[in-house]
Amino acid sequence: MYLPVCYEDSYQDTLAWIIKFTELRGGCTVIENAGGYYLSQSNQTIDERVSLIYSDFPMSWAKRGERKEVLEYCSELRAFMLRNLWEEAILIAAYPVSHTAV
Repeated sequence: MYLPVCYEDSYQDTLAWIIKFTELRGGCTVIENAGGYYLSQSNQTIDERVSLIYSDFPMSWAKRGERKEVLEYCSELRAFMLRNLWEEAILIAAYPVSHTAV
C-alpha cells in the first residue's frame, strides 16, 4: 500500500491500524517518507511523501477461495481509506510471491 505522509489524525490512525492488523498475520515492513509522484485526475503532477507498506500473508494464490479473500480484503481496505482520507485515489497492489530458503 502507498499511504501519503500526513499528520492529520485520520492518516496516523490508518497507518497504525494497518500495522496492527498485519501483526495478526506476521507483520509488515514500512518504508516511511519515500518520494511519490502521481498524475492527478486534473492532469497535474503531485509530488508528495508516502509510506510504503509491504506485508505478505501465507496463502496459495492458485486457490480461488484464498485469492478471492485477499482481493476482497484489498477492496474493503481501499473503500475504508477512500472514506476516511482526503485522497482522490488509493493504490493497493496484491500479487503472488514465492519464498525460498537459502
